[in-house]
Amino acid sequence: MPSQPQQNAFLKWYAPIHDSFIRYCDARCMGIDDPEDMVQEAILSTLEQWDALSEKDRLLAYMIGIVNNRLRNRLRSKAVHRRFVEARKRTLDQRLPARPEAALDLHFLLRAMDELPPTQREALLLQAVSGFSIQEIAKVQQITPGAVKTRISRARKQLKELLAEDGNPLSLRQRLHIYTSILL
Repeated sequence: MPSQPQQNAFLKWYAPIHDSFIRYCDARCMGIDDPEDMVQEAILSTLEQWDALSEKDRLLAYMIGIVNNRLRNRLRSKAVHRRFVEARKRTLDQRLPARPEAALDLHFLLRAMDELPPTQREALLLQAVSGFSIQEIAKVQQITPGAVKTRISRARKQLKELLAEDGNPLSLRQRLHIYTSILL
């Protein structure tokens, strides 16, 4: 159990990133796990390792890594992945009961996002859903701002190609806006 001074030190670093981290977990965990549970797990795990963290200014990147690793471990089997896709669709149907077409459209968007390489998906989620700046994403992913722009550009291009097949007239920007609006 972390001591009170450790908890206070952690909270001092965590408070400024809390809202962004919550938004990231909401976007990343949909259908896999309860985002609030994932946030709590990441906080507890981080608190347990607080003294061992040498770069406290990379706290957000560290916590995002915890979330991504836990989700990756949960989705290893095909049966679990299939249940994840079904659960995510149910979650969307519950959040958008009056707009089944929007739920279906978001389901297609999320399935297409699943096809992206993990680093591109993370960069896009951080920028388009969580509202991080290019510089903040560069810090989280430990790459240059130019590399972040490349990842986001490639992710958007691949998503546009994948979504062109569903025949929906909404643009990728409109779809991401709808997705973000249901998370908030």
